[in-house]
Amino acid sequence: MNRKQFLKWIGIGGAGLAAGAGISSIGEKDGNGNLLCKVRPGIVGISRETSIPGNPGSNSYGSMLHPPFQVDPDFLNRMELGNLEISSDPILKQHISIVEMPLTIAHNTVVKAWTFNGLVPGPVVRAKLGQRMEITLRNDSEHSHSIHFHGSHDPNEDGWEPVVTGGEKTYKLTAGPIGFHPYHCHVPPLASHMAKGLYGGLIVDPPGGRPFAHEFMLILSGWDLKDKGKNDIFCWNGMAGFYDRYPIKVPVGQKVRLYIANMCEYEPVASFHLHAQTFDVFRTGTRLIPDDHTDVVTLGQTERVIIEFTLPKRGRYMFHPHQTEMARNGAMGWIVAV
Repeated sequence: MNRKQFLKWIGIGGAGLAAGAGISSIGEKDGNGNLLCKVRPGIVGISRETSIPGNPGSNSYGSMLHPPFQVDPDFLNRMELGNLEISSDPILKQHISIVEMPLTIAHNTVVKAWTFNGLVPGPVVRAKLGQRMEITLRNDSEHSHSIHFHGSHDPNEDGWEPVVTGGEKTYKLTAGPIGFHPYHCHVPPLASHMAKGLYGGLIVDPPGGRPFAHEFMLILSGWDLKDKGKNDIFCWNGMAGFYDRYPIKVPVGQKVRLYIANMCEYEPVASFHLHAQTFDVFRTGTRLIPDDHTDVVTLGQTERVIIEFTLPKRGRYMFHPHQTEMARNGAMGWIVAV
């Protein structure tokens, strides 16, 4: 069963995910004999649809910020990498615009974000090892910005030089090495530019690709609401509590691959912890042999890993940073095996 068949089987498609956001019990069939997922009413992730009395920003777990109540369940589908179209052209061409705009990043919380293509994180870029890339950046914002890719490339294409308001720059790169590499604005003050949303992820696949898995990208970041150099809210993929309300769904016993990056400014270190299961760790993903097998991995700023695991039993598997402040202020989520 491939990813598309699996998503159709569990009922994710268009509005289907909204109905399938909680843990599923399987056994009923439709008129055509297809298996259906049955969801307990009122459950989204661990959180019931009502919040703690007197604290509308927390859920029934007692410590987690809600995402915006109006957010669609498919809002972060772009971070499910099976949905990403991979270019087979000799030259990967991508246009990215920098736009300053308001974003709702948690319940009753709007920030003025600096974005790549109106997105935080920016669009996923995926290339094959050795593939030529032409990334055209247009600065439609009020400030000078740039785009700097981690990895190996010509230093003349490094992306630290500012692109002024209304300006445009095409970066010509060759994808490499294999693995997971962040990109971000590199204009001073660097911390401020990244903290306001100018970051994203580049995946460079090895020849022939990696073995099949259900793939997702998770980028950890923070939001400084008062420009004081300290984060108030923490997020996976830009929105607090999203994966608490709408868990990542995977089939029991099939390989899962997560591309995880720490893009938190103002924090010296962060981590990723998965409950009830261990995983193989590929540091930066530049090797095809695991570097470790564990249930928690620690990341400095802009560090990243690829992890792989299977979930042997149906149920909810919590994930979060093991920095308590981050987990209780937005960065707790669930993976549901069905």
